[in-house]
Amino acid sequence: MEINKKTKIAVLCGGISSEREISLRSGKNCFDALERLGYNSILIDVRTIEDLLELKNKGVEVAFLATHGKFGEDGAIQGVLEWLGIPYTGSSVLGSALSMDKWLTKQIARNNKINTPNSYLLTREDKNTSYIKNAWEELSKKNKAVFLKPRDDGSSVNTFKINSLSELEEKISKIDLVNSNFLIEEYISGKEITVSIIEVDKQLEVLPILELKPKNDFYDYHAKYTKGITEFILPANLDKESSTKIGEISKTIFSLIGCSSFGRVDYILDEKNIPYMLEVNSLPGMTDISDLPAQAACAGIKYDKVVEMILKTARLHK
Repeated sequence: MEINKKTKIAVLCGGISSEREISLRSGKNCFDALERLGYNSILIDVRTIEDLLELKNKGVEVAFLATHGKFGEDGAIQGVLEWLGIPYTGSSVLGSALSMDKWLTKQIARNNKINTPNSYLLTREDKNTSYIKNAWEELSKKNKAVFLKPRDDGSSVNTFKINSLSELEEKISKIDLVNSNFLIEEYISGKEITVSIIEVDKQLEVLPILELKPKNDFYDYHAKYTKGITEFILPANLDKESSTKIGEISKTIFSLIGCSSFGRVDYILDEKNIPYMLEVNSLPGMTDISDLPAQAACAGIKYDKVVEMILKTARLHK
């Protein structure tokens, strides 16, 4: 649709997921940018379904999504907006749901010959069984460690690096496998990088690749959202051929999943510089220390301009 300064835009943020606080920070930043640019915008903390159903009554014509995690990034809000007929930024219902599901994303990657760490899906039926031992023995062969992570959560929430079978069993005994599945994933030692993508004139463009050097054991929640914990290397220490290849892989998996508008693909590069895709983020953070704004700045694109570029991708997908 044609969006101008008179179009009423609602920046949606907050939500009820474990990433609520980050979403509030992202939303406020995006709202402030739209205000500076002169757009007719309002900021809404989405706590209930009624907050969404009221959008029409408020005269909202476009939704700018700064929602993260469950019910914000998994297709739920996107489905309501489709039903209401309100164009929105970010990916479609299907693209959002698939990218939020790390297990299905990995299957799509494998089926298209994109490297991703080996993993086991952990459900409540697998708790306290030989399944856990088998997973440990197979996945820890190379680096004597595994990751335990939720199937459908973001920002590395409830993600743990595990260094022994006993530690894995203990951690699994304490997690909730009734309401969510987890992944036991092979730990690959190497360089952490992330690739941000933004849609320009309906074409996917790759921003400069970011290399992450966290002071923590890995790029966990604390390292992502605490200033000074992670060193950003922009652009990443990669040769041109590797950068181009990883950028193309990123656009491929992004498109295969059905994502659009903007997003991010995370990788680990092993000692041979082979990229292993970790996950796809359909609504990456837009805080002061988030990856995508930093990568855009490296490309000479200021924060407000990035927000406007994302706004221009708003659409209905049905």
